[in-house]
Amino acid sequence: MAQRIIDRSYVGEVLQHVYDSDLDISITLISRGGYFYIASEDKRFSLQGTTIEEAVTHFAFELAKEFPSSKFATWWVNNFREEEYNRPGHRDKHY
Repeated sequence: MAQRIIDRSYVGEVLQHVYDSDLDISITLISRGGYFYIASEDKRFSLQGTTIEEAVTHFAFELAKEFPSSKFATWWVNNFREEEYNRPGHRDKHY
């Protein structure tokens, strides 16, 4: 993930945007042994990083990739986009 890590002051805002978004997802954030995991109804995957800032950044980055036409992805890309989104061949190059 070539994404700048969000500042701690944005963690709540990012999670609120996920909550308010048009995404129909149900998730649980788990912290175990200094690592973060996201669990959904059908799977569990680890998030990169050992801080809440790193975990929420990775979570938001992956949501934006998985649901590129969502309101959340638009908000994320407009506010926290890195140059990776502008590289030729990137999946979300239309942003």
